[in-house]
Amino acid sequence: MSPKPTVAILGAGAGGIAMGIALKRAGFEFTIYEKSDGVGGTWRDNGYPGAACDVPSHLYSYSFELNPWWSRTFASQTEILAYLERCTDQYGIRTHLRLGTAISEARWQPAAQEWALTASDGESFTADVVVSGLGMLNVPRIPAIPGADRFAGRAFHSSRWDHGKSLSGERVASIGTGASAIQYVPAIAPDVEHLTVFQRTPIWITPRLDKPYSAAEQRRFARVPGAARLHRFGIWRTYQQASFRTDSDQTNAMTELARSYLARKVEDPALREALTPDYPVGCKRPLTSREWLPALQRPNVRLVTEPIVEITERGPRTADGEVHDVDTIIYGTGFKADEYLSTVDVVGEGGRHLSDDWAEGAEAYLGMSVTGYPNFFLLYGPNTNGVTSIIFLLEAQVHYVMAALRHMHLMGLATLGVRRRVMTRYNRRVQSRMEGTVWTAGCTNYFRAPSGKVVTQMPFSGGWYWLHTRIFPIWRYRLGRRVLE
Repeated sequence: MSPKPTVAILGAGAGGIAMGIALKRAGFEFTIYEKSDGVGGTWRDNGYPGAACDVPSHLYSYSFELNPWWSRTFASQTEILAYLERCTDQYGIRTHLRLGTAISEARWQPAAQEWALTASDGESFTADVVVSGLGMLNVPRIPAIPGADRFAGRAFHSSRWDHGKSLSGERVASIGTGASAIQYVPAIAPDVEHLTVFQRTPIWITPRLDKPYSAAEQRRFARVPGAARLHRFGIWRTYQQASFRTDSDQTNAMTELARSYLARKVEDPALREALTPDYPVGCKRPLTSREWLPALQRPNVRLVTEPIVEITERGPRTADGEVHDVDTIIYGTGFKADEYLSTVDVVGEGGRHLSDDWAEGAEAYLGMSVTGYPNFFLLYGPNTNGVTSIIFLLEAQVHYVMAALRHMHLMGLATLGVRRRVMTRYNRRVQSRMEGTVWTAGCTNYFRAPSGKVVTQMPFSGGWYWLHTRIFPIWRYRLGRRVLE
């Protein structure tokens, strides 16, 4: 038996916090490196008006720390961030945080059998094992529009919201109509003088079935053993029954629901046509809202479908020649979700770079292990998105990584590296399952790399993934003993 390996966690979001709690409980030495000034990850970054989760609150929380006091079906950003802050304090994770520390390079040191980490300010650290909790929704995607630097007003991405000055009374341009835009557009529309929403591709919207939990329900969740857990299980089971096949009854039913909802809520035939997609529900991220369609029909809101060709000092100019005069531009253009670990240069065995190995699209065994990068694990890695609550999947991944660390400790191992044939066979299976799914139904989405390979979505159910992460299959890994000096 060797000493317990030391662990470096990249990112203090929901994954990094869960990993830290598990390591703390098991007595491992670890440090969480976080670029910002606090925990929460995407829930700290995305503080825009109207920000909320699109997964029910009781499933979007840790199974070991159920929260009976969620205020409503879909919690707001502030409530989720407060929950993650509370878990950080309750489980004693604060002392393991290195805030304001952005790791820019992780380099495998074969002689020392450890990882050397370098921060953006040049400071260096070492660890036996690295666990990335950076996820896929942490690097804003801002389109390269000619002339953007000439704009005389202010401009920011939705995840870097400028809270220093109110939008009240301003003329605002919102570029993009994705998951963030459908939340902040209705929130800011009543206050701005005029809001121009630039749409590249229409999105399907279904009504959000959101309601507040009553005080009686909250007390029951808190006092009746198993009540909150049973409620959580019911939500999980609904996700477990989901189908993502293009020709499935569920896909057809959801598409027709979205079509009929649009027909009921938008009377203007021209606007309705502009808002009607030509792909099935699920090809782009499924979105729910009761405020989006009414917001687009406000007298001070205009939907523009002409493409933006440049940004002038006054605002965006579209292909029809019109210049849209605005004071502020908001980029609701999402994230570089298909570019995993794009902010960290990960250098593995033989000087290989993970960015080179992933040139055609990221892949990993169970979304966690990559051949050629020993003692390196990913949380919320390639092909682990979209089928259930990410918190549920993160807990399954943390369980798996903890099992790997225990094997290293008990067997006196210095290194673990997934075998190439194991990773190759698994990812062939993953990609073969993509055929016929909504994610490959012909629309432009963040699920796919430029090569066309689906790199974010998981073609299996949450239950399947949970089952396949219950044990650590050590026979699928190359084992390395400590090098004696």
